[in-house]
Amino acid sequence: MAEQAEAQVNPLDTWRQFITDSERQWNAFFQDVLGTDTFSGAMNTWVEASLTVQRMIADQLERYYTTFNIPTHNDLVALGERMKAIEESLARLESQLATARVSSARKSAATVVRAPSRAKPKRTRKPPVAAAMSRPAANGVGAK
Repeated sequence: MAEQAEAQVNPLDTWRQFITDSERQWNAFFQDVLGTDTFSGAMNTWVEASLTVQRMIADQLERYYTTFNIPTHNDLVALGERMKAIEESLARLESQLATARVSSARKSAATVVRAPSRAKPKRTRKPPVAAAMSRPAANGVGAK
């Protein structure tokens, strides 16, 4: 019967148990090692050294760029900021110009300049049929 129970053991349960035990052991190891003052002092020293080397490399690259007249990162950032300021000014001017155009169009529409109006001549001519009827007959024809 014991042999039958061993045969029914799931291999995945064994693997899961192995992973859990190994995780506990690693956690205990790293807690013991990383939790000490010696480790934190060593990490502090390493970070300071890394930052010092990084600063030295940045200074050397800046000198190199300056020597060969190549723009540095700071130069490009400053140029980008200047361009942004110029674009904002241009956008502001364009909006002011558009506003001025609209207001001037409204003013010109309200005060349309027209040519001085001339007095129209009186209409004294009459159509030929009406003129013939209204004329007195000189020879007596058509007069009653």
